[in-house]
Amino acid sequence: MQLNDLEGEDEEFHNFLKEATSSKKSAENKSAASSDDERMAIKPEPGFCLKTKRMNEDETTEEKVFINVCTSSQISAPREITEEELIEIVKSEDPGRYRVPISLGEPMADLDKHGQACVIFTVIIHPDFYRRAYNSQTFMNFLLMLIYEGLENKYPQFKLDPTFSSIT
Repeated sequence: MQLNDLEGEDEEFHNFLKEATSSKKSAENKSAASSDDERMAIKPEPGFCLKTKRMNEDETTEEKVFINVCTSSQISAPREITEEELIEIVKSEDPGRYRVPISLGEPMADLDKHGQACVIFTVIIHPDFYRRAYNSQTFMNFLLMLIYEGLENKYPQFKLDPTFSSIT
């Protein structure tokens, strides 16, 4: 699927996202009230869905993984840079000097449309950065790299297959 096809997202994804975020909201609020973590309830807007697979220790693919990439203005926007600056930063010895605030949700077990086990993550970024990635393959590649590395660092048990992914 081409990135341009994201504009015509299907209604099923929107409905799923609304249902998933509303059902988790009360549980998150209760958890946030009793936790020392800095948490706040965010109602994200749908973006796109990445479909990939989780890899086993022997590097074979296991279950499907869906990553719902959403937006919220409650997430801080990263500083504006050009594509050329981004490329230079990524190639540098200190790529961490460009920070993109991102919320990486916890894995949720679910079933796909065929009744097979799958895992769902929700990732939230600022709408300005989403638009930037949507309109620039350079920024989109950078965003995908951030998502994969972020989830794998936060949840080491989830090694994601970067060769098997599609955007829906």
